[in-house]
Amino acid sequence: MALISSTIISPDSSHWAKWLDAMSAEDHVRRGQALSLHDQLLSQGRIPLLCWHHLEELLGGDDAAKARTRISLLISLPLIAWIRLAKDEVGLGSAAHVRAAEVIAASEGLNDLIAIRDRAGELLLKIGTGSQAIGEEAWVWEAVRPMLRARKPESDMVAALGPLRTFDESRTIGELSKGTINSPQGMRTQLGKIHAKALQEATQSTGGDTVRARAMADEFLERVLEMLPPPDTTVRDLLVSSLVDQGLDEAEVRDECVLADLSRLGVFRSQLRVIASETGHSFEALKRVPMDVLPSWVIAEALRKHGQARTLRPGSDLHDSHLAVLAAYCDVLYVDKRTAEDFRRAEKKEPRLAGLIGEIAKAGDFSGLLTPPC
Repeated sequence: MALISSTIISPDSSHWAKWLDAMSAEDHVRRGQALSLHDQLLSQGRIPLLCWHHLEELLGGDDAAKARTRISLLISLPLIAWIRLAKDEVGLGSAAHVRAAEVIAASEGLNDLIAIRDRAGELLLKIGTGSQAIGEEAWVWEAVRPMLRARKPESDMVAALGPLRTFDESRTIGELSKGTINSPQGMRTQLGKIHAKALQEATQSTGGDTVRARAMADEFLERVLEMLPPPDTTVRDLLVSSLVDQGLDEAEVRDECVLADLSRLGVFRSQLRVIASETGHSFEALKRVPMDVLPSWVIAEALRKHGQARTLRPGSDLHDSHLAVLAAYCDVLYVDKRTAEDFRRAEKKEPRLAGLIGEIAKAGDFSGLLTPPC
């Protein structure tokens, strides 16, 4: 089918799941709606976008048979969009690949959000068949599925304990450096407080699932114990070593710097280190890329600063945050109610989002992916 003009839409993972499951539903009416949706979308010039984070959720459930069916149906789709770095021949791209494409654009000398988005989009966006997007061999995804399921506890813990902080990040390095490392007895007391706080955060995030919450808190404490400094370490030494491990230079950790600002830079540098091999540049070279010229970072920071504080933080929130960066690379991004409200607040407070992102939309079911009749 020839498309006069196309609109790239990114369904939420739940829309993909409902649509694919309905294609083999026993209810013939719903099955017919699902089977006809693709042609209806194309008749409106709307092409659905698929990425790694969608697939991770589609295959990460308990039902192996349902996962197999979903893969077969995705392979059979005659026309979809997906993201993949130009140098890669197979596979779906993730939020990390979006960052890599943006960094490549910045490394080419572009320093404007819109220009970097447009160049990154050229590197990322592909259109073709489902088999071109994810390959023709369904068994590959059956082999990958156990790995995806094994990652779920980690995603749950990151989502639940992400807001937890062991230092007061509103203070400067100089202020924090005046403190001292606790004595062994004080350390035990402090570790107890950290565990209790982690348990409280995890319990809230999981909606009161105390078994899962305790497992998360125990795992978090184990990681804290692994990072405990050797004897005679000063607070400043601890802060510097932690930030340098994230990719900062020691000279960047100055007394007048606020820890929150350095922590954000540390997160950014950690992301750069992960994607360096995808960009063709060394990590040291990528350190020159400022965070504020990358659309994905600007979107994530706007949602972090202006979005709602969430008591419940399931692992799916982590996927939602990854999918949010697609707002710069599609015409319509479908999100859940909470994320839609986060975007609404962010767009009011962050002028850099104007012209950078597409439409943010909600739909209760896959039929809502169609343009409403006039």
